[in-house]
Amino acid sequence: MDTDQSMVAGASWAPRDVLSGAYDGSRGDGVSLVRLELSGIAGDAARLRELVVAVQLLRCKGCMVEYELDLFGGSPRFATVRENVALLRAIVVDGTTAARFTVNPLVGDCSPWVASYREQVAPAVQPWLSRLSAPLAEAWLEVMMGERMLLGMTGVAAHRIALQRLTLRSNTELLNLVSDSAREFELSGDTRLLDDELVSPRVGALIESLLALRNRFQPDRLLTG
Repeated sequence: MDTDQSMVAGASWAPRDVLSGAYDGSRGDGVSLVRLELSGIAGDAARLRELVVAVQLLRCKGCMVEYELDLFGGSPRFATVRENVALLRAIVVDGTTAARFTVNPLVGDCSPWVASYREQVAPAVQPWLSRLSAPLAEAWLEVMMGERMLLGMTGVAAHRIALQRLTLRSNTELLNLVSDSAREFELSGDTRLLDDELVSPRVGALIESLLALRNRFQPDRLLTG
């Protein structure tokens, strides 16, 4: 199935735009991809609540959610990392969207500890983001296309549940890794939580689970079977 040809290009929408009805959730002939604008939300409790409700509304309308977030975006501080992790949790809380973010080079003055932490966390999470979060996003697109073609057949529903559990597990482990390692580094100036011998086996196990799950889900076969 050529999923790339089935995706409808999405615009950027602030959560308030979604809640006000500016976006109607129409999917047309493909899957609607809604890019959320996250500027100014991290650290703002009221806007974070708006985001949670907006994401839930988009889910109900059958829309895929996309976003861009730099882990150190804004002021490069450990508090910024905590706020951005909380923002990510609000988006991916139900397990139907893979947690994704970037770790861009730091701009401007910052604490040497923050700079050192950035140098450690960037390579530690990159395999997770490229080899797991990205394929999870592709797997969700396949599910949504399968649901459209198969009109809720049991095979698709069972696969959705399994994929949701795996996505939730991956999101939780990734965001816990970032938050726990940031807290430890902020307190002591170092952390072993990001060591490759600890991270790689966790990523590898999740990747194996995802590959097995996707191999069992063949929408084209379900159509003919």
